[in-house]
Amino acid sequence: MGLLSSIELPHWLMIAGIILAIVGVFGLVITRNKHANSDAPGLLPEMSPPSQLDSSPHKDNE
Repeated sequence: MGLLSSIELPHWLMIAGIILAIVGVFGLVITRNKHANSDAPGLLPEMSPPSQLDSSPHKDNE
């Protein structure tokens, strides 16, 4: 226990950061696998048809 009590604050912060990074990567892997395995439709929003997204002037507007 003498080793743990001799670690100063900057080292504790680095250890905590490493642990948080590992947990975050693990969470991303689990989330991506969950989304890849789901067959539920409608996870992505539907896009408008290209004619509604086109901002160029049309001949009938002139």
